[in-house]
Amino acid sequence: MMNAWPHYPSRKILLLDGAWDFNFIGDAELEGLDPADFRFNDVMCVPGAFDCSPDYYCKRGVALYRTEFTLDDETPNALLKLGGLGLRARIWMDDREIGFVKLPYSGVEFETGKLSAGTHTLSAAVDNRFDPEKMKLFLPNYDFYAFGGFYRSVSLHLLSAEFRIDRVQIRTLDYRTGKVNLRFLFKGNIPETLTVQMRFDTQSAFDKVTLAPRNGAVSLDTAVPDFRLWSTETPHLHTLEVRTDGDRIVESFGIREIHTGKKQILLNGRPVRLKGFNRHESHPEFGPATPEQVMIEDLQNLRSLHCNFIRGCHYPQDQRFLDLCDRMGFLVWEESLGWGNTKEQMADAEFQDLQEQQTRLMVRNSINHPGVIIWAFLNEFQSETEEGRAICKRLANAIREEDASRLVTFACNHVRNDICTDLMDIVAYNTYPGWISDDDSREPPSYVKADRDQITARFRTYNPADKPILVSEMGCCGLYGQHDRAAAQWSEEFQAEYLEEVIRRVFESPELCGLSIWQFNDAKSYFRKGANIRCKPLAQNLGGVFDQYRRKKLAADIVGKLFAEIS
Repeated sequence: MMNAWPHYPSRKILLLDGAWDFNFIGDAELEGLDPADFRFNDVMCVPGAFDCSPDYYCKRGVALYRTEFTLDDETPNALLKLGGLGLRARIWMDDREIGFVKLPYSGVEFETGKLSAGTHTLSAAVDNRFDPEKMKLFLPNYDFYAFGGFYRSVSLHLLSAEFRIDRVQIRTLDYRTGKVNLRFLFKGNIPETLTVQMRFDTQSAFDKVTLAPRNGAVSLDTAVPDFRLWSTETPHLHTLEVRTDGDRIVESFGIREIHTGKKQILLNGRPVRLKGFNRHESHPEFGPATPEQVMIEDLQNLRSLHCNFIRGCHYPQDQRFLDLCDRMGFLVWEESLGWGNTKEQMADAEFQDLQEQQTRLMVRNSINHPGVIIWAFLNEFQSETEEGRAICKRLANAIREEDASRLVTFACNHVRNDICTDLMDIVAYNTYPGWISDDDSREPPSYVKADRDQITARFRTYNPADKPILVSEMGCCGLYGQHDRAAAQWSEEFQAEYLEEVIRRVFESPELCGLSIWQFNDAKSYFRKGANIRCKPLAQNLGGVFDQYRRKKLAADIVGKLFAEIS
């Protein structure tokens, strides 16, 4: 298991992953459960999705989990860190509730209080049911599967000091000089002033700095010695180690700057054309709990196609995956959970609050990843409504309060009557010309150019002339192994022909700064009627140029060839 950044070298950290006691009890209310009544009759892997396992495949309901750990000594406090789960969960430590999670995919943490020496029991009740009243972030009409279980790692940080270093947020102030801003975040019983020791990379000596935190935070501007820039070609990373009397943290970061100008996205002052894919964290065996081997395989496949960009759709990403993107030089769009939300949903006060909570948390968790260049939210919401504009403004403001150093956007599909993209740093739109269409009078690829010109002309009527426009989704489906000499729909040949036209038309336009194809890999969806983007008999979205097991379709070679020609 990769140890995702940041690292805490002085803390004793218990990795609680493994085979937990398990019992699927189905129809029960989370609010009425008592861990003293729990009974277990099976085992389940953590991380893992219980509804991917044979005995519980596609089942919806409450699942009980339990594991034990032993402490040699008493600890005054501990932090339980959950990398992400779904959809809701109650968490108990020794039959005492310590947390309630209703932010799917989000990395969250809870304090346990004092833990004595001896054996302790960690229990959880996880609910993957759709309930519009109790689970407002993941609704049943979303076009990707809502898995149940612990998507990511579970760990326990034993704390010995009265106060601790939570994070050090590192933002590039000047990529030409290596100047950065350090924002120290402390928690616990924080003194009015404190002295920390800090060093970059492998410096032999620590610098001593006296800080005066206010509301748990304090900022410091400094320069990184012997700095090297992070870019897609040379993804150089630096580390910062900070020590207090009782705690240590090591953060990984990169020095780079992202801006816009003249219809382009600028990385370190130079235009970069985004060439990439949407990617779901999904696998037929592991669900959203993909192991590092699959993550690395995906990134190697993307690199072989000459990609430099990944849109993490449609939820906060695994920190391990973002670490790998940093190391391998991929630019990333990260977005909070949302899909096609209606004006009625967006008018709901709890929905608004949960959206802001998870979006701020996403930014805080991923703040130091140089690969992340775009923050986003609410894929394909009703951006033609006043309710949509209100929540769009609220979420954009929340992101900019957390981090003003990156670009903010959302993927718009209400392109003809949108009233929200003017609030964004870049315009991004989803379109499937000729594939999702009521007009079958022409061959699908022939729709791409006219669709491009109509949409970009519409956006230019109310956005600045120099604002970048990005195609955040475009593609079609191809069934792995389905071949046809006439390139009939759903064949690999049809998909390859269609994507060739998409890439040529997108990158010949001076109005467009990039493309993320829908999508990298086939991903589990639902048996339900609707748009022909998915294959209902297989319950999958088959837009991938690799299938769910990462087997290559013909379109992958076409994409790789064309992306290699685009600089």
